[in-house]
Amino acid sequence: MLFLIYINDITKVSSFHTTLFADDINLYVSNSSFNVFQTTVNLELCKIDHWLRANKLSLNYNKTYFMLLNSRKHNPASFKVIINNHNISPEDNLKYLGVLLDNKLSWKPYVQKVKTQLSRACGILSKYKHYTTLPVLEVVYHSLIHPYLNYSILNWGRASNATIQRLKNFTVRLSLQWTFIFEN
Repeated sequence: MLFLIYINDITKVSSFHTTLFADDINLYVSNSSFNVFQTTVNLELCKIDHWLRANKLSLNYNKTYFMLLNSRKHNPASFKVIINNHNISPEDNLKYLGVLLDNKLSWKPYVQKVKTQLSRACGILSKYKHYTTLPVLEVVYHSLIHPYLNYSILNWGRASNATIQRLKNFTVRLSLQWTFIFEN
């Protein structure tokens, strides 16, 4: 709590839209001009870096990344982000509060992650069924499967129909397996 109070005014330092969560800071900015955008990002990051130094905080450059969303007109490789003479690496996919975002906001990597987690959870359920009761299996389901289907669904639920359809098809196959698990 003290740390959050300590860094709370970082949101006033620059024109970035800022989201704070624990010790993570996410900065957002947009501009229709690619050149103005790059200049703005680097100038505003200088302000953030100055604030960090003034408050005796450091930035882990190895864990700092940027992502350009929907940069169709320009080559993202030409976009340079520099903080305190350190080049910041661009990424096509970034994890944000447990959600895997891609630079096209297609949600394909996140849906794939959900499918992988659901497969693992089903494997655990199928093994547990031999050793426990149905109420315990329901608790395991609500612990290992249900959260992946609900977490941030208002965001990733806006994925294309084709992406969502792949997840729907997958969950139908899993529900058939669950039925088999609970019946046998």
